[in-house]
Amino acid sequence: MLSHHSATSFGTVIVLVIVGFALRLYQIDTVPFRGDEAHTVQYWADQPLANTLETISTVDPHPPLAYAMFRGWRLLFGEVGISEFIMRILPALLNVIGIPAIYALGKRMSGQPVGLLSALLWTVHPYQIWHAQDARNYAIWSAFSLISLWLATRALDSSRKRDWILFTAAAVLATYTYYLELFMFVAMSSYVAVAYWRNWRVCMRWAVSMLIVGGLLLIWLLYLRQRLLAGGSVYGGTTGGLDWVRLLSWFLPTLNFGVTLPQAFVDSYWPLLTITLVVALVVLWRGQWRSALLLGLLGIVPLMLLAAVSARLNIFTPRYVLAAAPVYTLLFATLAVEGSRLIRQPMIQRGVSALLISAWLGISGYSLYNYYFDPLYAKSHDWPALTDYLREHTSPDDLVIQTSVDAAFGVYYDAPATDIGLPANPEEPVADIIATLENAQERYRSIWLVANPFTDWPNAGVVDAWVLENMQQVRDTETDGLRIEQYMTWVVPPEELDSAQVFSPPANFGVTELLGVRVFPPEPSGVLTIWAYWHPLSTSERPLKVFVHLIGAMNPATGTPLWTQDDRFPQNGRIESTSWTADRLYRDVYVLPLEGVPSGEYQLEIGLYDVETNERDTLVTGGDSFVVGQITLP
Repeated sequence: MLSHHSATSFGTVIVLVIVGFALRLYQIDTVPFRGDEAHTVQYWADQPLANTLETISTVDPHPPLAYAMFRGWRLLFGEVGISEFIMRILPALLNVIGIPAIYALGKRMSGQPVGLLSALLWTVHPYQIWHAQDARNYAIWSAFSLISLWLATRALDSSRKRDWILFTAAAVLATYTYYLELFMFVAMSSYVAVAYWRNWRVCMRWAVSMLIVGGLLLIWLLYLRQRLLAGGSVYGGTTGGLDWVRLLSWFLPTLNFGVTLPQAFVDSYWPLLTITLVVALVVLWRGQWRSALLLGLLGIVPLMLLAAVSARLNIFTPRYVLAAAPVYTLLFATLAVEGSRLIRQPMIQRGVSALLISAWLGISGYSLYNYYFDPLYAKSHDWPALTDYLREHTSPDDLVIQTSVDAAFGVYYDAPATDIGLPANPEEPVADIIATLENAQERYRSIWLVANPFTDWPNAGVVDAWVLENMQQVRDTETDGLRIEQYMTWVVPPEELDSAQVFSPPANFGVTELLGVRVFPPEPSGVLTIWAYWHPLSTSERPLKVFVHLIGAMNPATGTPLWTQDDRFPQNGRIESTSWTADRLYRDVYVLPLEGVPSGEYQLEIGLYDVETNERDTLVTGGDSFVVGQITLP
């Protein structure tokens, strides 16, 4: 039977597991898939495993167990298996296993209080929760790696055959979940070489375990070699390159408190965090040099190895060493429990311990609050809202170009227009991009540019520059920070008027006729877009400017019925009324800001005026403006 103390600790861990799972479930499906998650859905979960191994294993390189887990999970839930909730619940479930695992490891290394505090910190760990609500394998790997580490310490201490078998199995599980578990084994092997160099039996057993892990991984790597020889793509990384300073200023804060803290706050505390962890290592070394050596190597070696590899590949990001995060949790828990005991006054001892724990939990809570509630830190854009907009405003005659090449767009996109990513990659030649655009201009009614391009790509800006030079921008808005721009040819086909409000007879201003307008619903960015179709009859002596006014009840801010307006030269100065071509059809675009304009009924009026005299042109039927009609703002 469990002792009263053990039963209390067991009950506490159970409560922490429940709380940890609740935190990992909270708002798990409120944010759409981000790009990497969408890749998981499309290429890991939503196609046969054999296809994934054949086509994805070299371009999105992960061990086969990662693919198999998500594919199996998808099959388990059938047609509902592609929802955000279903796909994210798998890492959330498996990451929770880390709570009892870190408790067991902390208890084994430094005693039950350290184990319990470590479990508490893992329960509320912002970076673990962020990845636990992410349909990728990082949170799963972090938990599996922790189990492997715990079983390794058991096997090294006991030398029982059963413990070695369990450790080896866990090590294979972690390695087949994520490749960079090998970094952890390099650190562990270094520890075994230093701490057990006189115990040949232990060293031999460790070597056998590593040979089994390496041999099984080698089988998979040989398969990848055949894929590469057959012409498979080579992965070059998708993040930044090496920056040694950021190992302290970025990696340590992220691995402990996540990515949802203001940068200014991170800049202010990371030196103190570094000092705290160093002091914790010194405190642990004073009483348990082996534990200090183990945690020190596990906390440093993976980061150094990642930095070394990042000198050749663009993989310099904290999530690739997420399995090192528990090490810092254990170090801090040791400092908070054992370090305070170096103080002889019990009251001061308890105060220092409480202060340390409160500060750590306070930063974690701040980060979690931002993650759950601050849109600034949302891990993904509102791709469904973008799709809804395009579904409403595009047709099969349109082309949607997604300039961010984000896989999440593809998961949600179901609008009628054809969609492509351009540039398709950073290496796509400029000539190929332009050729694609020229072909699209001939084939489609309009081109839409959506989402935000990677500004650091060598071919960034090519698409934007080309459409601005060769086409007319007819719409410019955004939703959730995702830009939405529509471009059309300058030559207006007559059938375009079929979708406009055509005036019969046209509004005749003498030098030009207003044949019709098209008024769009208010844009997500809070503007009203109007297309006007001008048919010049002659040229004017002086340049004329067009005004578009929204008229309603008396505006208390101005004392007039005018609420918003857009005054500009025809086609925003591209043409002038003194030289435009008679009998040609021109499309002109006007944008009325709606900020501060209340809902209600308004009139939209259009006219022209001489910019030198400020006198309006009059209609041949009388009046100095033409009322397009009534507009209801919701």
